[in-house]
Amino acid sequence: MIKVKHFMDNVEPDDGKRMWVEPIGLTRDLRQMCKVEYVLPHLGPPVELWNWFGDHPDGYDYFRSCYHEYLGRSPYKPALRTLAQVTQKENLTLLHQGDDAGHNTAVALFEYISELQGHLAGE
Repeated sequence: MIKVKHFMDNVEPDDGKRMWVEPIGLTRDLRQMCKVEYVLPHLGPPVELWNWFGDHPDGYDYFRSCYHEYLGRSPYKPALRTLAQVTQKENLTLLHQGDDAGHNTAVALFEYISELQGHLAGE
């Protein structure tokens, strides 16, 4: 199962591995305080797209579309496929810093991984 949370939200026992997925790093202090196990900025959107979305918070659909296109061409697509398989049996929490719980980097990545799970189920 995949959960999506703001990185400052409470840690829960069923969070599983907690992964920071914004395209910027995270300080060691915040990483420890928020119990972030993996800092994976390379799975986040390109910084230019991320900045654009920060300036256009109503542009989530465009952001998600561009981000998904980027992920589809990414050299990390095999790793994302593996995540899609693993999360069918294990818990994982994608962490974001956005103000909107329903429209952020982690939600867009969750949606992409969910699509991959659907494709895996059809294989």
